[in-house]
Amino acid sequence: MQLFAIIAGSNKASGKEIVAVFLRQQLNKELVNKYLEEYEQFAEKFHQGKSSEKRTSLASVKVLRICDHINEELQQKEKYFVLIRLLDFITDFKASGDQEWEFIQTVADAFNIDKETFGLIRNLTESNAESEFTDSAFLIAKSTDHNHSQDRVLSVEGLKGRLIFLRLAEENLFFVRYYGQDAIFLNSQSIYPGKTYVFGQGANIRGNKINPVFYSDVLHKFLKIEEGTRIVYRAENVSYYFPGSKKQALHQFNITEQGGNLVGIMGGSGSGKSTLLNVLNGNYTPTFGSVTLNGYDIHRQQDQVSGVLGYVAQDDLLIEELSVFQNLYYNAKLSFRDKSHEEIKALVLHTLQSIGLFECKDLKVGSVLEKTISGGQRKRLNIALELIREPSVLFVDEPTSGLSSRDSENIMDLLKELTLRGKLIYVVIHQPSSDIFKMLDKLFILDTGGYPIYYGNPVESIIYFKRLVNQVNLTESECPHCGNVNPEQIFNIIEAKVVDEYGNETEYRKIAPKEWNNFFNVIIGNHLAGSDLASEKPHSTFALPSKIEQFKVFVKRDVLSKLANTQYMLINFLEAPVLAFVLSLFIKFYPTGTQGVEDYTLRENLNFPQYLFISVVVSLFLGLTVSAEEIIKDQKILKREKYLHLSKGSYLFSKIGIMFFISLVQSLTFVLVGNSILEVKGMLLPFWMVLFSTSCFANILGLNISASFNSAKVIYIIIPILIIPQLLFSGVIVRFDRLFPGISNQSSVPLIGNVMTSRWAYEALAVHQFRNNEFNKMFFEYEQPRKYCGWKKDYWVKELMSKVNNTRKLLEAGTKNEEFVSDVTLIYNEFEKELASNPNFQFSDISKIEKDKINIDVLIEAELRLSELEQYYIQAYNAANKQRETKIAELTTTPEQRKAYLAIQDAHFNESLEDFVTNKNDLKKIVEYNDELVQKQNMIYLTPSNGNLFDAHFYAPSKPFLGKQITTLSANILVIWLMSIALTVVLFVDGFRRTMEMFGRLSKKVSGRMRINNEKVEE
Repeated sequence: MQLFAIIAGSNKASGKEIVAVFLRQQLNKELVNKYLEEYEQFAEKFHQGKSSEKRTSLASVKVLRICDHINEELQQKEKYFVLIRLLDFITDFKASGDQEWEFIQTVADAFNIDKETFGLIRNLTESNAESEFTDSAFLIAKSTDHNHSQDRVLSVEGLKGRLIFLRLAEENLFFVRYYGQDAIFLNSQSIYPGKTYVFGQGANIRGNKINPVFYSDVLHKFLKIEEGTRIVYRAENVSYYFPGSKKQALHQFNITEQGGNLVGIMGGSGSGKSTLLNVLNGNYTPTFGSVTLNGYDIHRQQDQVSGVLGYVAQDDLLIEELSVFQNLYYNAKLSFRDKSHEEIKALVLHTLQSIGLFECKDLKVGSVLEKTISGGQRKRLNIALELIREPSVLFVDEPTSGLSSRDSENIMDLLKELTLRGKLIYVVIHQPSSDIFKMLDKLFILDTGGYPIYYGNPVESIIYFKRLVNQVNLTESECPHCGNVNPEQIFNIIEAKVVDEYGNETEYRKIAPKEWNNFFNVIIGNHLAGSDLASEKPHSTFALPSKIEQFKVFVKRDVLSKLANTQYMLINFLEAPVLAFVLSLFIKFYPTGTQGVEDYTLRENLNFPQYLFISVVVSLFLGLTVSAEEIIKDQKILKREKYLHLSKGSYLFSKIGIMFFISLVQSLTFVLVGNSILEVKGMLLPFWMVLFSTSCFANILGLNISASFNSAKVIYIIIPILIIPQLLFSGVIVRFDRLFPGISNQSSVPLIGNVMTSRWAYEALAVHQFRNNEFNKMFFEYEQPRKYCGWKKDYWVKELMSKVNNTRKLLEAGTKNEEFVSDVTLIYNEFEKELASNPNFQFSDISKIEKDKINIDVLIEAELRLSELEQYYIQAYNAANKQRETKIAELTTTPEQRKAYLAIQDAHFNESLEDFVTNKNDLKKIVEYNDELVQKQNMIYLTPSNGNLFDAHFYAPSKPFLGKQITTLSANILVIWLMSIALTVVLFVDGFRRTMEMFGRLSKKVSGRMRINNEKVEE
């Protein structure tokens, strides 16, 4: 009022009329009278009793003082409003002198409005019905009846006259003036010809004879003039069914949107909002129809739209252990191949600055339970992760969920600003405020069951639904007094319930979702928006780094996140030595009668085999637990990075590399501590190799589990299920020859044992420790033939002689029963093996040892050859025994040597382990199995035949490999790594996950059939 009074000068009466008209447009009658009185008082005070020169001087000072107060109170946008009102006032006042314009110029300077912008605003306020504009900041809306260039003209059917729009791009402000005779309305308020109005977000201009003019229409017309590559996103005849079922999640719909739009997706619970977003963003492939970006199918031509799509999930997709800067930096490293470290750092800092996160860039993101940055800042960072690579189309799921109203508006303001750069943004939104609702350019509404029921202007949607149910105020979309929109009206109408005779709501809706969908198809037409399809490939700054560079980024990012988690580091690197300390300390056995620690010897420790086995179990457990959550905790991040099409191999190899390093350290510390306490000497490297290999296998197994399930709880339920078979079928707790007869084996390790890593690891430790310790390795070359020949002469020859004698008796009696046939077959098999392995054994015609050919002469020769074999093995045994005794004698010639000999035995040999690997305590030294005689004693000294690859009995000293014998340690480690490689292949092809999904689908089918059968039974 003071500025009006100053500008009006001495012509108060004329100025009062103009001020009164202005106030009546804004305020009620009472406030109009109040401010008119203030205007008159100010005018009287400024102009009464002063000369013209003094009045001008004082007015200038007063204008500056008022502008100073305004600068302290108003934002820059609001200052434009003040300037517009003053210019309108001067135009209406028809000021002809320079004094008024000098005042206005003073105001503009005080408001820091540059000359170019001031000139644009002045051109608008001084325009008339015939004014022409050449500047691109202006847009004219005319009727389609006029023939004119369409460059800066918005066609509005039925408009008599024209609307002039001015856009101030830096502030994203729109102003409009109307010249015409028809009654039209801006947000339900009358528009007076020749007046300037603010045309804000969500605004619309209506009239009885014209098509509505929406804010989005005006914005897109301006953007179309400025834009380079166009973005046209189209969903045509799309519908979606849940996988593995016939239930329809989304019913057929069509959408065409272009860059610069902020499209809201709304609907009640269970309406399919998230499903729709996932279909549109490429996560779900539509069952029918297609989704294209500039003509490229986003599901079938992903390489053509790489880096163009972005996705911000409802949940945080942040690495909680890293800082705000690090989260954004490593995301950028995976997005820009050609940028240097300095360029990426500058880009990250610029992005943080523009999104309002620069001040908290060094703060750790933190978890839900350990918050460091606020919820609004987390949402901004999630959006920044996508914005830094400038995707053309962005999908945002529930960006305002859980935020305050202020934070919600800030987030939506940010998204709206992005649309002004030509981005297309789809946003799932729940219960928006009036201001947020008006920000939307388009609105897509789904009803329960995935039925599309509205697609169009957001504010228009209220009128649309009111008109369908014939409400009395069906032309009102917003409050006529405050201008607010209540989106809840839409759902109140959609979900309105039928009332009973008492006026109480029932559970039945007045209009079912399918009926709303029918209205949608008939009234709106379920048609594609009339937008020309762009065909050029969308521009993208995204450049995928090489696989090696991706691997380096994944490793560095993961390592930093782990280093930032102190508890994780302490537990992972302390649990192995602590477990080793506890385990070895409690099983460090002292025989009864010893005096103390100084009397401990490894030889007398009866728990040593158990230590070896538990070490294997610990390695499996540590390897599983350290890796079981590695992929599942990254699922959200992987979901976001899916749009980057990063190398799966680089990611998985980074995980495998880090897991292997952790297992390397854990295995090494475990062996160092455990072997030191138990005084195991000379076995550091072999023990570490076995336990490290076992942990690596468990790492890969854990990663497979982590990639296959969606819940950490399920994973930790699965771990015992995987560990227990490793215990049971290791050959230690339950011997392989004492398992259920259907799976056990007397001569070799059964299949169930061969697929257990624990078996290979424990056997490698036990065999190598026994065979290659400093004491036993001096005698093993003598003990091996000695033990073998001893078993042959003491058990094998005698058992075979018994079979021959029994066969002779049955043959003489003419009895060829099952026992006879079995004995003949066994004799043949054993003689054939002996011929192959023993060059000193000869038999005239072994082919005669058959049930139909065998005779007394053959059996007599068999008895003779067995007697010769007995003598042969006795001599071989004595020779080997003599060599052993000679070696012992050499080592114990003097008392000092004997003392050293016993010391080596005490320090390196273990009696309990000898009992295990020689099967010393088993009463059965030989058994009959599959028509063969199987040795059950001294298995550690029995060299397996060069048969199938790695096929050998338990505790074999060596294993067949490509026709040669290699040590059990080498063979078993090789097998463990082959199993790890196989699991790695399964991990890369998602074998576990697909298997789980197959079982899930199968169980659903079975349960469905059972339910149908139960219903039939009930009927």
